[in-house]
Amino acid sequence: MRYVALVGAAAFAHERLAAGLPGMSRQVIDSVLRRGDDPGLFLAYWTGAYGRALPKPVKRGLADAVTRLYDERSLLAHDTGHPDLSVPGSLLTARTFPSSHFTAPTPAPYRFGDVIELVHPRARDQRQADLFRHALDRRRHPRREIPASLSLVHRHRGLLDGHPPMADDTVPLTDLGFTWRRAGGMLRRPLGRADWERLIPSMPLDDLVRCLTHFDEAPISFETAMTVASRLADPAAIRAAGILPLRLAAARRAVAHQRWVPFLERAAAYGLAALPRIPGRTLLVLDHTSDTAAVFGLTFAQCCETADIVTAEGKPFSVVPGESPLHGLPRWRSCDLPGVPLACRSAVQSSFAGHDRVVVAYEHAQNPAEMDVPAPVYSWALSGAPAVPSRDRLLFGGLSDAAYPVIPWIEAARNSNWPF
Repeated sequence: MRYVALVGAAAFAHERLAAGLPGMSRQVIDSVLRRGDDPGLFLAYWTGAYGRALPKPVKRGLADAVTRLYDERSLLAHDTGHPDLSVPGSLLTARTFPSSHFTAPTPAPYRFGDVIELVHPRARDQRQADLFRHALDRRRHPRREIPASLSLVHRHRGLLDGHPPMADDTVPLTDLGFTWRRAGGMLRRPLGRADWERLIPSMPLDDLVRCLTHFDEAPISFETAMTVASRLADPAAIRAAGILPLRLAAARRAVAHQRWVPFLERAAAYGLAALPRIPGRTLLVLDHTSDTAAVFGLTFAQCCETADIVTAEGKPFSVVPGESPLHGLPRWRSCDLPGVPLACRSAVQSSFAGHDRVVVAYEHAQNPAEMDVPAPVYSWALSGAPAVPSRDRLLFGGLSDAAYPVIPWIEAARNSNWPF
């Protein structure tokens, strides 16, 4: 989404300048640049889309952002010249501008020194003036001495230009704003126990969930593991991070150490209150051989005013209000049904009883057009599926936590509810 904001601001400024409209362009550009590498990314996109000329409002908006964003930490974290830092080609291929503007290859972001040289920002103090001078020297005279005022840059100069850190391996990567992926790239080796224990205190909660298997492989200490567990046990933190049951179910399948399981299972119930409420009666038909389908269905049932769950064989399954979907999964596995599910058409036909909608989740595509019931049918195929263009027979490919609000959106649009 950062890239979309940069492209939108560039298009906004370009159109206003083309129309001769004064004002706003400088402020809009400054407002969307939120991270140290954003001015360089914006400049790369602008020159690729509109040429190398920089109108005054664009220069001033960039200069304002540079004064606000450039400091020692952003220089260390984002002015490394890594080859993987580039403007996504999808932004250039999805453009709405004349194709003649894009004859050049996808541009790389501008380095800090390049941006400073082009937009001439005004330093807010002497220390930032030293930083600007050092950023320019790194591009022109890389052997020049680092100014004494830039103590953090001097201490961690080994990180600049992608060099490995100091031999004692005590670089506080979290203090420099490094993500765990970036830290691994800079160290040029797998992250070990000491690395993870430096990173974990500042890692976002969704990254902690994603990295549980890495923590076990390291392995991190018991005390650090309990720090991670305490964050997983915080309902407010889970809700704020927007972590939903399918993500937690994937983490539970991946972890080898059982110490995480109780925390993941309880966490799967914390985010249920944030999901949209679905009125009326809902029939859910789930592939009993798929844990993903089961977790999706058990979660979706908690969103419904009234929900009836049946297996692919038409066998009913009880819904426990407020139950964590991961707690309900062992009950689901004990249904003692055949290993190969039947086509769900017969289960839908036999279980439908005046429901307001039917929701199907299967490993393989089940064509909703074949289900002869007087209600909308929403079908998800875990392995992907072709689109079924119909008002009330919809087939979706793939299944993730993003699926939960889809039905409320569609029904709000169908009923012309606000904001539709």
